[in-house]
Amino acid sequence: MKRLHLTVLVLSLVCAGVAEAADPPKIAYTGDGSDLQAVIDAAPVGATVTCDAKRSLEISKSITIRRALTLAGLHARLPKKLGRTPILIVAAKGVTLFDLKLHGNYDSVPQKERAPLIHVTKGKFRIERCVFYDASKDGVMVTPTKSDGDIVDVVVRDIKAYRMGRDAVSIAGGDRGNGTCVRNVLVEDVHLERGYLRGAVEVSDGTDNVTVRRVYAKDAKYAIEVHDHGQKVPNTNILLEDVTAVNCKAVMLGGDNKRGHKNLTLRRFTATDCKMPVRITHYANVLIEDLTITNRAKAASPQIHLIDCQGVRLRNVKIKGLASGVEPVSEKACTGVAIEKLTLADE
Repeated sequence: MKRLHLTVLVLSLVCAGVAEAADPPKIAYTGDGSDLQAVIDAAPVGATVTCDAKRSLEISKSITIRRALTLAGLHARLPKKLGRTPILIVAAKGVTLFDLKLHGNYDSVPQKERAPLIHVTKGKFRIERCVFYDASKDGVMVTPTKSDGDIVDVVVRDIKAYRMGRDAVSIAGGDRGNGTCVRNVLVEDVHLERGYLRGAVEVSDGTDNVTVRRVYAKDAKYAIEVHDHGQKVPNTNILLEDVTAVNCKAVMLGGDNKRGHKNLTLRRFTATDCKMPVRITHYANVLIEDLTITNRAKAASPQIHLIDCQGVRLRNVKIKGLASGVEPVSEKACTGVAIEKLTLADE
């Protein structure tokens, strides 16, 4: 408690002394985590709170950020068996997080009590250079609640994730069908090794103007999934580039329901030893170019599945290791599918 009082006193003095200064205050946090919420609550708008990255904190109650500030260097973990508890909740616009290392508790929490390590409910958000381990749900989940409205302007980059229950990065719109959307999103440089139930990046349930670049997934369900859970708001204007999946079910899963999904671009995708590399359903205006699919064992089923899609262009697609007589592309209830260049190779 003395440390908290001293921290708040020093912070007050600093704020009073630099009221006219251009630079926002910088606050060094060296505590054990028990007063971190109070320090963040006391920090002024624009402040940077930097934790001691060499010290791992156990967080048993979510830390909520309620004003625009920067949090850096946090190294934290959840205790075993504690469910439904994110480490961080971002409840204000203009928050920046970087250089975080967060550990979940996937092995001790059932999926019905899962929670992301970071839950973002507001826009103008940026997260960079973070490492996630063993989350019961996602590493970072960007999802508005009904009262929050749309989330606009999101940047997530340079994420490494290991042994994740769900997605390393999840961008999701409407919560329980409330019609909200996530717009103007950039996700890049996401690396996942071992995704138990999901994959590296999820884009879902009402998103618009989303760019995802440089994604790698190994031993997961997928590298990227763009889909819905039955929500009413479609996913539109999605650009996906430079994506690699190794030993996954798919490099790309897209669609699910007839919701008006449209304008989806896949560029420079690589799938190695994936069971069903590409599946896209209920999408209009799809471009797939520079796709390479490689199988060490001969694949006995089509490698690209298109269901109820309109206006699909496949350009410069190469498939290696397809069993003789198996069609490379499966189309069902599709119109306007154009294959400009598709190469099959045995080696």
